Amino acid sequence: MFCCLLFILGSSLIIDLGYFFQPFFYLFFYFYYYTALKRHNIVFALFLITAYIGEVFLIIDVHKYFVEIIVMFILAAAAMLYTFLPILKLKSRKITKEMLVEPGIGLIFCVYTVIYLMTMYYELVPNKFLFISGAILLLFFTMVCFLIPLRNRHPSNVYLYLIGGGLLVEAVLAFVYTYSLSIPIIAVGTKIAICVHKTCVTLYFVSIDEVYSDVNREGY
Repeated sequence: MFCCLLFILGSSLIIDLGYFFQPFFYLFFYFYYYTALKRHNIVFALFLITAYIGEVFLIIDVHKYFVEIIVMFILAAAAMLYTFLPILKLKSRKITKEMLVEPGIGLIFCVYTVIYLMTMYYELVPNKFLFISGAILLLFFTMVCFLIPLRNRHPSNVYLYLIGGGLLVEAVLAFVYTYSLSIPIIAVGTKIAICVHKTCVTLYFVSIDEVYSDVNREGY
């Protein structure tokens, strides 16, 4: 938490200071993972590296480094989706109509947000193909993050709502700041979303073994 606050405050008050803190921000998350499990994780490392590179470009200039940001996002999302595969293979609990209400509302909001983002900024982005591809992947990633907690009741799967939501908020605010409203509060909001997203991803990776081994949680 202290690392996140340091990153947000440092990068908000002095931009160059933020660039100095940012590598330590990501190193802290990997150190936390390694300390908790006493092992390395190539997929998690790949996620952090690609996310770091993409978010450095995002903070500098979304429009100028648009291609690099989308490519890094695709790689980071691919690392997460690869991690999700074994969880999606676990036995699903029975899903009732009542259980679909809240995630359904959240998903509808996400779909609306992504479509609105696409229509609003389509003419402004430098690479329309990557923009559409990234938007579709963002939507798919968010849907998977909402699907897993429905299928599996392990408590750690709750992090996935924040992972999907945090990434969506991060993307929306970054585009709003670049193309619509370049005010400090939007930039700070983007950095908060980055912190929430990375914190939840790290905590989820730490608990992933328990989720993998959770074959049946019907009675939880």
